[in-house]
Amino acid sequence: MKCKMESTNNRSFTFVETLVVISVLGLVLPILFTIFFVILQQQLKILRITEVKRIGDNIVQVLENTIKNNAYTIYDGPTEICEADNANPFPHSGTPSSFRDKYKSTFSIDYTSPDLSVIYPAPVAPAPTFAFPQGQLNNSKVNVSSYSISCNKASIFSAPLISINFTVCYSIGGICDSTNPQEAASLDYQSNIKLRSFPTQ
Repeated sequence: MKCKMESTNNRSFTFVETLVVISVLGLVLPILFTIFFVILQQQLKILRITEVKRIGDNIVQVLENTIKNNAYTIYDGPTEICEADNANPFPHSGTPSSFRDKYKSTFSIDYTSPDLSVIYPAPVAPAPTFAFPQGQLNNSKVNVSSYSISCNKASIFSAPLISINFTVCYSIGGICDSTNPQEAASLDYQSNIKLRSFPTQ
């Protein structure tokens, strides 16, 4: 009696082959997850920087337009500074706390950390209502972490120059500082603004 043996090409993984596959996956998967996590962190930082830049650029634009087009005189409290006064030698300099337009209506830039705002009361009659927006310039996601303002007038006929410096940063839990550099997102801004109209005497 002859026995006929049939060979087949189908076979399952051996135990050793299974262990090899598991070992390879154990090495590859952590690397893939690490790469994915790094890419995710980079995308998150890009989104934060984009939001910080959007708010920072908007603050610069609002401050430049507001001061350049509306400010006529500059005050530190009740005292006019950077004024056209030959009694004191030029240049004149100081730290502005408020501005007035040609109609003597007052507006100011208020910094109460972490917010920066444009504030103005009802305009003095017959002054028209200010055409620029007032209120907070940043939002809850982006803080203004530092702010400074100064003015300088080189001569009686030169326009007063307003220098503004501030830093905007992405708020993480209400603060900008983070122990992880990948989470930090901040930008420094500096702007020099010349008044469009100003007194010469």
